[in-house]
Amino acid sequence: MRSADDIREAFLKFFESRGHARVASSSLIPAQDPTLLFTNAGMNQFKDVFLGREVRPYARAASSQKCMRVSGKHNDLEQVGRTPRHHTFFEMLGNFSFGDYFKKEAIGFAWELLTKVYGLPSGDLWVTVFRDDDDAYALWRDQEGVPVARIARLGEKDNFWSMGDTGPCGPCSEIHIDRTRKCGLQPANPACDPGCDCGRFMELWNLVFMQFDRQPDGRLLPLGKTGVDTGMGLERITAVLQDVKSNYESDLFVPIIEAAKAIAAREGGWNAPGHEEDRVALQVIADHVRALTFLVSDGVVPSNDGRGYVLRRIIRRAIMFGRHLGIDKPFLCDLSATVVKVMERAYPSLVAHSELVTQTARREEERFAQTLAVGLQKVEALAQELRLRNETVIPGIDAFRLYDTFGLPADLIRDVAQAWKLGVDERGFQSALEEQRERSRRGMKEIAVAAAGVLEKLPVRAVGFEGYETTSIDEARVLAILKDDAPVEALAAGESGRVLLDRTPFYAEGGGQVGDTGFLTGAHGVAEVRDTRAPLPGLNLHAVVIREGRLRVGETIRAEVDRERRLAVMRSHDATHLLHAALRDVVGTHVKQAGSLVESDRLRFDFSHFAALPDDILHQVEDEVNDVIRQDLPIVSRVMPIDEALKKGALAFFGDKYGDRVRVVEVPGFSMELCGGTHAASTGSIGLLKITQERGVAAGIRRVEALAGEGALHELRRDRQALGLVQSALKVDRGRVPQTVDKLVEQNRALQKEIDRLKVAAAAGAGGGEAPETHDIEGYRFMVPPVVRGLDKSAVRALVDRNRDRLKSGVVVQWAVQEESTNVTVSVSKDLAKTLHAGDMVRALAGLIGGRGGGKADLAEAGGRLVTDPDALPGRTAEALREVIRKAKAAQP
Repeated sequence: MRSADDIREAFLKFFESRGHARVASSSLIPAQDPTLLFTNAGMNQFKDVFLGREVRPYARAASSQKCMRVSGKHNDLEQVGRTPRHHTFFEMLGNFSFGDYFKKEAIGFAWELLTKVYGLPSGDLWVTVFRDDDDAYALWRDQEGVPVARIARLGEKDNFWSMGDTGPCGPCSEIHIDRTRKCGLQPANPACDPGCDCGRFMELWNLVFMQFDRQPDGRLLPLGKTGVDTGMGLERITAVLQDVKSNYESDLFVPIIEAAKAIAAREGGWNAPGHEEDRVALQVIADHVRALTFLVSDGVVPSNDGRGYVLRRIIRRAIMFGRHLGIDKPFLCDLSATVVKVMERAYPSLVAHSELVTQTARREEERFAQTLAVGLQKVEALAQELRLRNETVIPGIDAFRLYDTFGLPADLIRDVAQAWKLGVDERGFQSALEEQRERSRRGMKEIAVAAAGVLEKLPVRAVGFEGYETTSIDEARVLAILKDDAPVEALAAGESGRVLLDRTPFYAEGGGQVGDTGFLTGAHGVAEVRDTRAPLPGLNLHAVVIREGRLRVGETIRAEVDRERRLAVMRSHDATHLLHAALRDVVGTHVKQAGSLVESDRLRFDFSHFAALPDDILHQVEDEVNDVIRQDLPIVSRVMPIDEALKKGALAFFGDKYGDRVRVVEVPGFSMELCGGTHAASTGSIGLLKITQERGVAAGIRRVEALAGEGALHELRRDRQALGLVQSALKVDRGRVPQTVDKLVEQNRALQKEIDRLKVAAAAGAGGGEAPETHDIEGYRFMVPPVVRGLDKSAVRALVDRNRDRLKSGVVVQWAVQEESTNVTVSVSKDLAKTLHAGDMVRALAGLIGGRGGGKADLAEAGGRLVTDPDALPGRTAEALREVIRKAKAAQP
């Protein structure tokens, strides 16, 4: 049997032998493309080439691209695991032509690969063409082994591709395989073709022919340069060539499914009964753990928005299917190792990131177990509240909040609702879900349209950048000026806008490094450059304000970067590279950059790691960087082909876009990165690095903040001055400052504890005083003592507990005032907790202080604004609670 690895390699070798450059898969995180959440097609990394914004050193390319389709237009998530071919993560095999060959060669290549190299019977293959594409129809008709009876003309929905509402588009031709023989299908209509949805045909390969430019009015104008973009799913062609009915039966999935079965048998006592839902669960888990492994490896971490939110949903969905199989313990962390083993031949970088994947998955699984428990409490409380109000349906928006915020599966929400004899507003739930998707789609589209609108108003797509060699240019020409994104001929004193020069020494923000500032000086005016940014790589736009005179399009000016600021930024950037290398050396090679900020006065570096770094590790990292600084090693920058750079060991980072020739910045023997930023000649120019903070910023992401050069020196002086002041106040030797401070803190803590104890005792009427009086509210005893001030939350709880014990049976409501807030605590004796819910009562009382709150049946708390007359709150308590108590009584059997 031919393996998936062999099938992938055969594809790439076939096109390599026919003049195509083998291009490595880009990251699942699209580089500088705000329209995409994830890379979802092979052509994504070539988008700017097709649009004419980027030129590559080749006109033909082939790749096997990592893809994710879980959101927006390609939302396949709910079908994953239930059909033979839906996936979140998959690989797209593709060949591309950028103004080189067109339909004839593309069709010939595809047919030859499928029938000659892969050996598929030509009699099982059908093709489709766009209904008006006579050229493609004729080429297929003349292709040996393709009878006219197996060529179908289909409409625009099936066989016409567009990059967007306007721009490059064209007809496509698809190759399908007739699955009647393999799947034992009996087509209802033996005369049907691939346009039929009976399941007889499966699309294998889509050949897109870009030949038109769609205008805003809908007209199709011929493109100046045609192109070819093809895509064939590796999972599909593997299933076909391995002669199995489902992608999940191929060698890409079987080892993962078998490993999942073993875990289910060991942890959950699962014994492979063969139920349909068990099969679905295993397939979902196999798919989702592949997505998890590749996403984390490419730098995505679980979070509550964007890509991290999608990853979190995928992980939680897999966990819930694991629970269906009886797996209650973390298991995706173990299963990811099987994914690495299956895929490491094609993606060796997975091995380096395997520990990070394992730790990320384990931590997220443990976190979800806690979230699930909280979410179940939330849905139970909501159901109880609705029953108290005699309502029969959980509102769709509330169900969606439980689903979205707490990760509760919709099925679980329905189960709880059913137990409380409630329904779920399914239409409202789906509406809220679609609104969220639409917001995401709309936001991405607006960003893309805004960027495209600016580009259309500029005369060029790239300018000369001379900032590596100099910080000033005497004869730069103003090519364009934008004010509020509209082209203007000039800017006058006091006006601001963006200026495009034919060449510039100003570095545009990128790779974490801030944009340059400085001045543009002409014969008739001076403009201050406050920032420099690039909507496209190489298209540096200067954000300016006119200080005097005016600046006009066409005039020649002097462009001068603030040199001292640039040098400070360079020191920070050099230090960032050294910091990254030291972290990988001391902490581990799983450390991967997840973001950075390089400014003149500080730097920060985000990286993948699963735990806080202790001080001794941070000291090792800091010492290693400063040792390299003292050695004054050379910093060498070279431009080379990206493949050569990666082979030499240069590090590349997610979210950055690289061309075929890249700039490599190297400190020989210590650090080597792909980097377009500005750097000094040697490490000694940094002077000093001082780490100021290390903390977590997201699950699996740590952040180191540091200072370099003069900033580090000034920080050390400030620290020394502060320590001197403390030493003087304590009147001890410098070496005894830490233990003296510890002693004072401990004494203060003990004194505060005693103060709180005395306050609680005084408020509770200790020392022979009377307990606060009780009141009858709707037939229940309530104790509502006077407002207390200055007690922390634990002291208030202690006071409430003491009064509840005195009350024996009833409810205690305690109002408390802090420095900037008013709080209320409700405690219900155990004998009444099944009747009166503390959470319901505290929510009613929260309205008096404009706040929110909740809690358990016997204890709940709420906080709100600092009210003008807090002492009046105890007197308003009874009226605020009457309606809640009446409903609670009415709900009793």
